[in-house]
Amino acid sequence: MTNHTAPASVERLLSTWHLLERWIAVIAFSLIGLLIFGDVAGREFIGPVGRALGFDVGFSGIYGAGKMSLFMLVIGAFAGLGISVASGAQIVPRIAFGWTPAFLSPAIDRFANLLSGICFLAVAYYGWIFVSASRDIGTVMPGLDWPVWIIQIAIPIGFLSAAIRYSIFAIWPSLAPVREELPE
Repeated sequence: MTNHTAPASVERLLSTWHLLERWIAVIAFSLIGLLIFGDVAGREFIGPVGRALGFDVGFSGIYGAGKMSLFMLVIGAFAGLGISVASGAQIVPRIAFGWTPAFLSPAIDRFANLLSGICFLAVAYYGWIFVSASRDIGTVMPGLDWPVWIIQIAIPIGFLSAAIRYSIFAIWPSLAPVREELPE
């Protein structure tokens, strides 16, 4: 049997990478909450109170809060893809589990991780094509006039993150998260 112990540098890389993705997701979802709260509070409380007191407050919500929240959702969701792969929380179809002898499970898991890595790499490539097309034609966010590719870049990065992780799990199975056996 060959030794599949991962170098400490790879373990540190995965740990730091996982921490970074978690922080990106936390910040993105926190911004969603703040934007929506600020927008609703401005429109439903600050604006009416200001007008009742005789002030011309104009538009009292946060301009573009809904659109910005949607884009933060994209960033948070694609950071979440890497988080789910790193923590073993992704959905795994239970089709054909137990069809092979138990001694083949490690080899099948490695193959599954490799195949998943290849699939996610292909999707990341097509995500990059999508983002490049948005950049090349100059697509902007309606109402905000920001280039949309800046937010869309989270799509291929999220898929690439999953692809690299699965590839690392195929090389060093000891780094792969343990799947929980939950009744469905």
